[in-house]
Amino acid sequence: MIGRIWRRLRGTRQSPGRVALAVALGLFIGCLPVYGLHFLLCCIICLPLGLDFFLSYLLANVSNPLVAPFLVTFEVEVGSLVTTGHRAAFSLARAKQTGISGFVWQAGVGSVCVGAGLAAVGGAAAYAVARLRRQPLFGQLEAAEQEDDATEAAMARTIERYRRAPIADRVYVAAKLRWDPLTQLLAALPGQYGRLLDAGCGRGQFALFLGELGRCERVLGFDGDPRRVAVAVAAGGSAGFARHDLLTFPRQELDTLIFADVLHYLPPSEQDQALQRATECVTHGRILIRELDAQPAARSTITRSLEWLAEVVGYNRGRSGRHYRPASEIVARLTGAGFACEVLGASAGTPFANVLIVATRA
Repeated sequence: MIGRIWRRLRGTRQSPGRVALAVALGLFIGCLPVYGLHFLLCCIICLPLGLDFFLSYLLANVSNPLVAPFLVTFEVEVGSLVTTGHRAAFSLARAKQTGISGFVWQAGVGSVCVGAGLAAVGGAAAYAVARLRRQPLFGQLEAAEQEDDATEAAMARTIERYRRAPIADRVYVAAKLRWDPLTQLLAALPGQYGRLLDAGCGRGQFALFLGELGRCERVLGFDGDPRRVAVAVAAGGSAGFARHDLLTFPRQELDTLIFADVLHYLPPSEQDQALQRATECVTHGRILIRELDAQPAARSTITRSLEWLAEVVGYNRGRSGRHYRPASEIVARLTGAGFACEVLGASAGTPFANVLIVATRA
């Protein structure tokens, strides 16, 4: 939950243009003399647009106690020049003549002018920096943006498949696809997925997303929860979803098999059985496993705690508790079965300690 909130605050698809817009909005809002409302304004504008709220609000603090006196004075000067053609009345006699309402008016007009100027300069600088960071070689930015567009379109089509599902399932699927780092990792992996099986698929959103990307020959999935399987079947169309256990799913020839956050619900001996069954099905291709890397660390503790809480409230259900293992143990098991393994971080933008093990038949 904490990870989803953090990813929501950091926004989606942060292209150079969107980074520049977040910076420009933050600077403009920070210049407005509505102290106490800057946080709310950043929320109202950034969150619906999917902009980086954290970056925007950070820059809105340009009007911090050290800078605010000078900023307000400058805004009053600019406002006075715009509205009267003269500098501000900071002498006692001129101040009495202008009055409080006059100063407020000048500060308001000046804040808009100064804010617009800072927003233009800051936004342009942010765009240039973000573009350089995303374009180490000429032409890569355009290709990356096109790839982002294709991923976003596939994501939207997948979410649309669940339009008739109960609202809790619709919200879950949309949040999972948009904010779970696994979505982008699966989209970024090279090659085709071919005959794909999502083991412990839940509502089936990841398998259907890969199908919408056009990278699957066939989409299959199973789960032990009949209600979630029913949701997946209703959304799946030609995809095949069924109810099975991780230890009893049918043996069949596959190109890709996914275990996403499910192995830890089995004791270690049964995890090995499930992996053995997977290696027998994937005679060529890949096995993808997303799990907590159970090393002693703060991020690992956070992940374990939230998993425990989800099970206590009944959101996640396991028949034998939770059994976490170091990623190195899973890698050793798969390497011994003839797979070459790569371990990728799968917690970008979150406080978790998840990894994605990409095991390719050597």
